[in-house]
Amino acid sequence: MTESPYQRPPHQGHQNSQALVLQGRYEIIDQLGQGGMGTVYLARDHRLHGRTYVIKKLRDDFFRDEDREKAMAFFMREIEVLCDLKHPNIVDIKDHFPEGNDYFILMEYVEGKNLHEMLHERGEPFAEEQVLEWSVQICKVLNYLHTHDPPVIYRDLKPSNVMIDTLGRVKLVDFGIARQYRDDSDNTHVVSAGYSPPEQYWGAAEPRSDVYALGATMSFLLTGQEPLALQTSSPRKHIDSLSEHIDYIVQRATAQDPWLRFQNALEMLEELEYQPEVKRGLPQGNWLWGGVIGVSVVALAFAILYVGWHSAMLPKQDGQIASTTAKKVDSLQQQLTETRNREDQVKKQLDILRQHMEEESKKKTEEPPKVAATPSETGTPNLSQIPLPQVSPVPGTEPNKAKEPDVLFQEDSEAQLTDPEGLAPLEEDSKKSPFGFPIFKSTDNH
Repeated sequence: MTESPYQRPPHQGHQNSQALVLQGRYEIIDQLGQGGMGTVYLARDHRLHGRTYVIKKLRDDFFRDEDREKAMAFFMREIEVLCDLKHPNIVDIKDHFPEGNDYFILMEYVEGKNLHEMLHERGEPFAEEQVLEWSVQICKVLNYLHTHDPPVIYRDLKPSNVMIDTLGRVKLVDFGIARQYRDDSDNTHVVSAGYSPPEQYWGAAEPRSDVYALGATMSFLLTGQEPLALQTSSPRKHIDSLSEHIDYIVQRATAQDPWLRFQNALEMLEELEYQPEVKRGLPQGNWLWGGVIGVSVVALAFAILYVGWHSAMLPKQDGQIASTTAKKVDSLQQQLTETRNREDQVKKQLDILRQHMEEESKKKTEEPPKVAATPSETGTPNLSQIPLPQVSPVPGTEPNKAKEPDVLFQEDSEAQLTDPEGLAPLEEDSKKSPFGFPIFKSTDNH
């Protein structure tokens, strides 16, 4: 793991008489880390009484021109995104400039550590209350990004990209792969195994993808265990003393189906800030599609009945409150309809999958019937009745054997999939899974 680009390592105490000075004012005094796109330095500003900044320099040692072009595109995207964002929980960009053959970004220096380092130094998971406090801050930042004009999808939320400063404030860093959200934009396959949702593996990142990443980050902080790729997280499987409420939040946020997650950061924020008076029970294990949808339908139905009854009991003179409550009823009814429609879709998908599995099983267990040639009325055999010789095109293979379906995502190729800088996107094959999702072929030969 590389060092956090915004954490200052122990200073060696030596003074370099030939220190590099950029723009005639920024003196490079330490190297903080190096990533896939560039090197990060600590710099001192001679014009502002020695104020410290972070300077990120684009790498210049790429072997292929196309790699350098991709890195430059991410580098410029980070500049474009950060210049348009102003939020106390987002690292601030101060300047950017070329010098010689290199390009630099001048950024705010955050005195602190990232969550990944903090947990490993601590040696045990964080308390539930602490994780909730940080998650609320992160959720507010995500809501700011997603409601920005134009909306911004972070796409790389994980513990190593979340800094905690000396005042306990969250700071999101590394916006190199963040992008403005447009339906017609060119999506790249940029993922971090365990923290990226399924749709991000084929480039379809959207606001609910950041919600998934936050849920996976919460799971790591609560358990100390790295979340498994493409699996719903359940912290209570590791630590049963955690509340059912926070387990519910993490499971819902990391649902593999985006429609089963919180639909935006604000909805997740409301659940994070909710203080349950009575513990809510959850089924053991990961959410099963049918079970979750069934529970959702029942819950929404009861919510509609309760809110409708409450609306009828309101005093007539309190028209404003009654109107607001009526709108909530309409909203809940709409959610109930959408959930029922979603249930039908999932059932159809499950039926297709079961049928596909049954067909594959039959192909493996049943021998194909042999067609015997029979003479025609004239005594001459019909060509369509003559059995063709079964020749295997490749030595050692069996004819007529059904080809095993490609694995959607192989655990052995996680190293290839985990490419936070986006320099080695996966090649997308034309094949698709029974759900219509593209099947990716990793170039990893391990």
